[in-house]
Amino acid sequence: MGIFSFRKKQKIIGLTLSGGGMRGVAHIGTLRALDEFGLKPQVMSGSSAGAIIGAFYAAGFSPQKMQDIIIKTTFFSRSSFRLGTTGIFNTGFLERLFREYFPEDNFSALKIPMYVAATEITNGRTEYFSDGKLFQALLASASIPYIFPPIRIGDKVYMDGGILNNFPIEPIYNKCDFLIGSHVNSLVYDSMQKISARKVFDRVIHLAIGNSVYSKARACDLFFDPPNMTQYSLFDKRGIPQMLDMAYKNAAGILEKNGYKRKAQQ
Repeated sequence: MGIFSFRKKQKIIGLTLSGGGMRGVAHIGTLRALDEFGLKPQVMSGSSAGAIIGAFYAAGFSPQKMQDIIIKTTFFSRSSFRLGTTGIFNTGFLERLFREYFPEDNFSALKIPMYVAATEITNGRTEYFSDGKLFQALLASASIPYIFPPIRIGDKVYMDGGILNNFPIEPIYNKCDFLIGSHVNSLVYDSMQKISARKVFDRVIHLAIGNSVYSKARACDLFFDPPNMTQYSLFDKRGIPQMLDMAYKNAAGILEKNGYKRKAQQ
C-alpha cells in the first residue's frame, strides 16, 4: 500500500417513518429488520405515530424493547375519554409514557438527530421540530383531528403532522446519502358492505394522504410498504403481533432481494 491509505466514506443513512395511529407500531418490525441487516440511520424524521416510534428508537431503545413497551401500555382507555369539543381523548397516557421512558424532555436526549413534523393550523403549513422541548412536539405531531385536542406551543396551534405531510422526507433529504422510507398505511380492498363511522373515518384519512406519500416514495433508495395494512385499526391494539411480523418479513424480504446480508450474530 502507498504512503496514503484511504478509508471508504460511510454513507449517511436517513430514515423517514410515516404516521398511522396504532399501525405505526409496525415500524418496529421494519426497524428490527434494518438492525439485523446493519442499516443504522444517522438522521431520522417522522410524522404522528412515526414520530413517536422514531423518537424512541433515536433515544436508544431497541426494537425488542419498544415492542415490550407497546404490549404493556394501555392506549385509548376509558380514563382517557373526554367529552370535549376539540378531541374525544386526552393525551395524558402519551405524556405519562414519555415521562416514564425518556431521560429528559428535550431533543438533546436523543442519540440520533430527529425531525418531527406537525401541522401548524393557524397558517396551514407543516413545521418541523428538531430541538428544544421534545414531548410537546411529539404530542403536536400525533394530535389526530377530533381524536386528540390541538396542542398550543407559544402562539401557534398544532395538530397531526399527517394532515399535510404524512411522510416527511423533506427535512432530512439533503442531510443523508441514502434515504429509507417506511410506510404503514397501504390500503386493503374493502367492499364497504358494513359501514361504520370509524371505518369511514379511517378510509377517508388514508385516501386523502396516500397520493403524496407514494409520489415521495420514488425519492427513497429503499421504501418499505407492507401490504394490506388498513385491515388493522388506527386505534386498536389487536393485531399488533401480526403487524410487526408483516412489517419485519416485508422489510427483510426487500433487503434480501436487494443483496443485503444479515450481520453475523455477536
